[in-house]
Amino acid sequence: MSRIVVLISGSGSNLQALIDAQQRNELEGGQVVSVISSSKKAYGLTRAINANIPSKICSLYSHTEGIAKTDKVGRAQARIEFEKDLAQTIVEYKPDVVVCAGWLLILGPTFLSKIGSIPVINLHPALPGQFDGTTHAIEMAWNHCQETNQPFVSGCMVHYVIQEVDKGEPLVIKKLNLIPGKETLEEYEQRVHKAEHIAIVEATKLALGNC
Repeated sequence: MSRIVVLISGSGSNLQALIDAQQRNELEGGQVVSVISSSKKAYGLTRAINANIPSKICSLYSHTEGIAKTDKVGRAQARIEFEKDLAQTIVEYKPDVVVCAGWLLILGPTFLSKIGSIPVINLHPALPGQFDGTTHAIEMAWNHCQETNQPFVSGCMVHYVIQEVDKGEPLVIKKLNLIPGKETLEEYEQRVHKAEHIAIVEATKLALGNC
């Protein structure tokens, strides 16, 4: 059995795609052994409970609470401690791969140094080189198409996590064509999410195969 730890921050629909694939025996021996959320309000925690998967909350807020936003040194140190704690929490599960499935926090150099050789992959709702480091990539792609009034190709990818945000080697790329005026932002968002649910499963299998 290959061990998978999934990081989430919100609804957990991509986590659900992995859970469903596991139940269909499509992860080639992979099993989600833990779900870690950056937010105690994330619905993905309920999905984990429903699937009998252990879960934990590892919140940046709990580290920065009480530190003034103007205290840049204090907040930077709190961020370092958060990344240490997150890495230690993950390492305790002895995963073969860590999957960021809607995880909204940047994983910085402290985390990457502490996680060691464990591969970490991340879902980004745009293509390589598009809208790096933003949580609004879907909206930005749709707006770009409408504002330029030209067809535009975007989509989603799953890539290895490195220190440069969203610059790691892609494992899976899903391209989606955008046509001006053809669909609403909500309709395009639904198409992206549908592609994401396929990509996250395919990429997890590939990452496990590369371990």
